[in-house]
Amino acid sequence: MFPTPQVFSLVYAYRRKNECNLTQFIYIKMFVQSRHGIKTIQIGRGNKPKKTGIIEVSLVITLLITALTQFLTILFDEKLPIIIQHDGVRYFGAILSVAGIIVLIVAMATLGDSWRGGIDYKQKTALITTGIYKYSRNSGFVGFDLFFIGMALLFSNLLNVIFSCMLLFLLHLQILEEEEYLFKAFGKEYSDYQKKTRRYF
Repeated sequence: MFPTPQVFSLVYAYRRKNECNLTQFIYIKMFVQSRHGIKTIQIGRGNKPKKTGIIEVSLVITLLITALTQFLTILFDEKLPIIIQHDGVRYFGAILSVAGIIVLIVAMATLGDSWRGGIDYKQKTALITTGIYKYSRNSGFVGFDLFFIGMALLFSNLLNVIFSCMLLFLLHLQILEEEEYLFKAFGKEYSDYQKKTRRYF
């Protein structure tokens, strides 16, 4: 457990502040893109292969359940059995979750108008290979992964760990779907990018 309730409160407050900043950033970005005629959220929309649609919808549902689980975990932290009791591991989890939010914001900013939630088959976007995407082909997903791994370490009750692992698996499946789409859309340009830059790190 954390050494003092005050330390826990500080860590939680800082993480919540970053989450609020991320939420505000997402809404602002969606508004700006809509002014450019861009429909940002494409999850489960459009004429997509059945497999892609199922993965995207499953991802959203699991994301919502995981977020609810994390909220309940934080609310009843002292009452739910924690698997990992080591303070150092929990602090590391807090750092990872905040780092994940920062990475995600940087990734979204780097993508600019090419950022989408889900695969967009109607509007072809630019292939972004600069900035943070020079080091990871899926920087936004890395941000999500860091955040949920961090939360699983920070609040390692059984429910949170199970749903976090399910979410990480679905995020990986979504990556595979998007990489397949990008290869079809950009061909050799994306193939060359794959050779130079790793999927995750």
